[in-house]
This record gives sequence, C-alpha cells and structure tokens, in this order.
Amino acid sequence: MRACLLLFAVLSLAACDSGFSGNPRDNQPPDTQLSVRDTSLTDNLAEEDRLTSTVRITWSGDDPDGYVVGYEIRYAPNGESINTMPWERTTTRDTLLLLPIPSGGKVADVQFEVRAVDQLGAVDPTPASTVFPIQNSPPSIRLSTFDLPPDTTVGVFTFAWIPDDPEGPANIAAIDVSFNDTLNFTRVPADVDFATFILETSDDPSDTVGTARMFNGRSLQPTDFYFDNIRLNADNTIYLRAVDKTDTTSARIEYTWWVKPVTGTILFVNDYRKSTNDVVSAFHLDLLKDYLPEDTKVDTWYISEPYVTGNTGNAPRSAALPPNLSPTLVSFFNQYDHIYWVSSATTNRIAGNNFPAAASVLSDFFREGGTIMVHSPMLAPSDPEEVLSNPAVTTLPLNNLLTLPDSLRRLSLSPGAEIRAAPNSPLLLPTLTPQSIVIGPLPYEASTAATQPLYVADFTYRLRNNRSGTWTTPNVIASISTDRRVGLFSLPLVDENTGRALLTDPDGDEEAAREAVFAILAELGFPR
Repeated sequence: MRACLLLFAVLSLAACDSGFSGNPRDNQPPDTQLSVRDTSLTDNLAEEDRLTSTVRITWSGDDPDGYVVGYEIRYAPNGESINTMPWERTTTRDTLLLLPIPSGGKVADVQFEVRAVDQLGAVDPTPASTVFPIQNSPPSIRLSTFDLPPDTTVGVFTFAWIPDDPEGPANIAAIDVSFNDTLNFTRVPADVDFATFILETSDDPSDTVGTARMFNGRSLQPTDFYFDNIRLNADNTIYLRAVDKTDTTSARIEYTWWVKPVTGTILFVNDYRKSTNDVVSAFHLDLLKDYLPEDTKVDTWYISEPYVTGNTGNAPRSAALPPNLSPTLVSFFNQYDHIYWVSSATTNRIAGNNFPAAASVLSDFFREGGTIMVHSPMLAPSDPEEVLSNPAVTTLPLNNLLTLPDSLRRLSLSPGAEIRAAPNSPLLLPTLTPQSIVIGPLPYEASTAATQPLYVADFTYRLRNNRSGTWTTPNVIASISTDRRVGLFSLPLVDENTGRALLTDPDGDEEAAREAVFAILAELGFPR
C-alpha cells in the first residue's frame, strides 16, 4: 500500500514538472439561420401572391465554443436603410410580426435581420437576412347584434362594434364614426368598441337637431367626442368603418333607428301589457298632468308590447328596453327626477316582466334623489322561490307577497267594500270603494321599518268548495317607502274597458281616488 502511494506522488510531481503551455483561443461568435433561406422573397412571389403584413418568422442559432442566450431582430420597409434601425432583444426563436407598410400604401418590401447572441455577449457579425414582400388587406367591421339599440331611444343610445383585420387586431388604428353623414367622419381610438351617446338637453322645444356626447365602455368613461348631427324626433343612421395603420378603411356599415329627445324631468312609463293599455295609460297620464304644474313636460316611454294574457303571461321582456341595462338604462333613468310607472304585472315573474329589469338598475337614480310611483297589481309569483331574488319585490315598498293556498280559489273586492287609510298612515287619505268587483290583485305585507302602509282593504275569499268569508290579513293595497323614494298603489284606478274611474268615495265621487294618488305623489316630491 505504501509503495502505491509513493508511486502516485512521483507521477504527480512529474506531471507538474512537465506543465502545459499555449495561448487561450478567442471567443468565437455564434451563427444564425432563418427558416427562410432566400435572401429575398420578392423574386419568388408574384405580385398577387404577396404575403399579408402579419408574418410568422422563425430562426435558430448555434455557437462553436459556447451557447446562444438570445437573439436580436430588426426590420425596415423599402426606402429605409436597415442599418439605421435599432436592434430589439428577444429570447424566443419565433415571432408573429406586423411588418410596416407606409401610410396610404398597399405594398412594401420589408428587409428583416436576426442575429444570435452568445453567453459572452458576442453577436453574429453576419446576421441572417431576407426581404418579405407584403401587401395590405383592408380591415372589416360589424355591429354587435347583442348590443343594438331598440327601434326608438329617448336621450340615450348605445352601440358596440367588432373590427377585424387580416393582419391581426394590432393593425386596427382607429374607428370612423358618423351620424347621418357619409362624407364626414369622426375618428375615435381603436380601443373604443362600446360607446354610449347621451344627448345634451335643449331649452328650445323647436330644435330639430341635437348634440350627443360619447362615453366609452360599460363604465361610461366620458370622452371629448361630440356629435352635433343627431336628428330629433326622426330617423337617424349611424355609419361606421374601421381604419388600419396604412389608413386603409373598411367597407362602411350602418344602422337606422328613431331618436327622441328628453323634454323634461318627469317620465311616464306605459308598461300595461294588454290590448287595453291605451285606455289605462290615458287615464293615468291625464291624472299625472292634472297634478303637475301647468305646461310641465312629461316624456312617455312605451314598453307595453308584446302583450301578455292571463295573470302570469309568457311573453318576453319588451324589445323597447335596451339590451344593455347598464350603462344604457342607468343613463336613461338618470335623465329624470321622477318616474310614474303603470304596469299590468311586476312581481309574478322575473323573466319577461319589464319592471324587474328596470328595478335592478335604479340604484343610481335613487342615489341622485329620484323617486318613482308604481301602479301595478301584486300578483303571486309563478315560482315562489323567485320572491327574494326579484328586483321588483326588493324595490317596491313591501316585505312579502301573498301566495294563495290550494284550498283558496280567489280573493276579491266587492262593490262597496271599504278601502281605508291604514292605521298610522302618514297621509290623510279619503276612504275609497270599488264600483265593480275587483278580482286578481292581491293584498300584500308591508310591515317593516322600510315601508309604511297607506291603504288597507276589506277582501273576501272564496274557497274551492264555494264557501266564502272575510279575509283578514295581509290586507295592504298601497304603501310608501320610509325614505320616500317609492310609492305603490296595487288596485286598478280605471275600468280598462270603459275608461271610467273604478274607485270612488262612498258617495260616488270619482275625484277621491285621484286626490289619494295626488297625496302620494306630493309625499314622493313630485312637483305640484
């Protein structure tokens, strides 16, 4: 063992004695290869076969004495020296590149270079290079069919559009927008694809043309774009076209609809979805105008079609509502201080009824001090589990709806039944009575701190075995929220077949019910 160790030591010393000599070799630069081997593709492609300006380019590199850590690329359109272009660093071996075409041009020959970089920072002194012959293809644009405004809008309308480009979305430079003019466009940024236009109000009712300001996105961001060619109480046509980075425009698209201006601070909503809605809405509109100061402007919003039949109905929500509840319907309601809403149904179902959709976006309206008076029967929901999630139920001044037990056929108010002010009602209200039997509207509960009952009524019940009797509770038929934002009257005021007042005082005075509604409107802050 000792002999082996000694031999190893001797050999080691001999090796150290002999040593190694010479100069270290300089670092060798890497080499780069493009997947396209031709130094120029212009000779291999016919003019009509030019590439689109978005090109997928791949490359590779190797190093004889080390390893490649990255690449640098640059490119220049025809007419410019590539040697003046800066290098861009990347660690990838491919890219989808939008090559430049001069503004207004259709074609370009773009020189492209790539060079590898090794671990010591050495670069390929002879970059791989080629020339791409490219051509521009025009962009396109289409309207989002899910965001089109209804046939008629009042003060607010929203459009969404979808631009496209064969070279990719990065080649879209702007969107041209115009109203009622195919020659003069306003150019808005390419990132605007959802715009709400709000008409500026005018004090001159004879105006036939108005100005709309554009708001960007669903968050309603204000912009400095104004369009002063909006026709009032008339058809309007929006024209749109996409613009790419070469200033090439798409084919023009258009959409036509009717625009009404806002004329005042009071909105009357005709949501009575029966063929008799004209009779009912005329009665209430006359009542409202009698209450308001003389010459007060009232805007009317018709959302009564399509009509429904029976107490539940199965018609869809009215097409007069904008598809974008937020921000379009929010902005629409915010134009007004007070809303008078007449409906044939609000609580029996969410899908299809109009008021639940509106109620879901009323928070801004209330926050700005708005108030609403609702005339609608309280109907049992077709799905009782919907009650807590129905925005109509949570907005109206009530805390529970009545669902009739299976043994009960109906509740009704007979002619001469007493409709009296509720105990502790905050308003002095006349006693009322129906002139004919009332079947359908149900009483409801309104006993929380957020609601105050205004009227209670003496209903009678009829069982399926035809036994009948006096219904005791719940018996509320009108109420108001304690914050004085929402009023509710659930019994019909008018016979929809004859147009005569359905509720009077015990002596037959038809003005009594109107005076009761006047008192509620005053409590809600409607101007008198």
